[in-house]
Amino acid sequence: MYKKESLIKKLYQALNIMICESKIARNYGTSYKLTYSDISLLKCVQRNDNAKASELSQYLGITNGAVAQLAKKLQGKGYLEPYRITGNKKEVYYKLTAGGEDACRGYDEHYGKTRADIESYIGTLDDDTIERIIGLFDVVARSTAIYEHCSIKHAAGKINRSREAVGKRCEKCQRIY
Repeated sequence: MYKKESLIKKLYQALNIMICESKIARNYGTSYKLTYSDISLLKCVQRNDNAKASELSQYLGITNGAVAQLAKKLQGKGYLEPYRITGNKKEVYYKLTAGGEDACRGYDEHYGKTRADIESYIGTLDDDTIERIIGLFDVVARSTAIYEHCSIKHAAGKINRSREAVGKRCEKCQRIY
């Protein structure tokens, strides 16, 4: 029983450390420190070419206004550039600047060591153990309230969804709907 309790405590400890880590503004080899929200928008733009601001808000689970405000801040810092497609004056799109690409690369490098450590540890495990750990994380994901309220999941279930909305990735939980 002690080992099971210890495992649960370790899981919560790891989750809390990850939450704390996400609250720290960091310099990823860039001129300015970036928050988790900043880097989330930059990575979302990087992963989703020609994404409209409204799509970015959906992917990130934030309002259009929050995307606009965050984008304006990142534009001022030289990481993001808004643009419009000819013939569509309504929709705003964003692309990364060279500074934005550098920030994303710096973020990837920063978390590359953690990923390498995890991959190294997983490499020591047998397939059955890996399947059991996957099962544990599936239970954690299914039992959280965010799963039921994921903005991408709900957008994918709308009757009037566009063909482009199918197969979009939620930037927070990384699920594809």
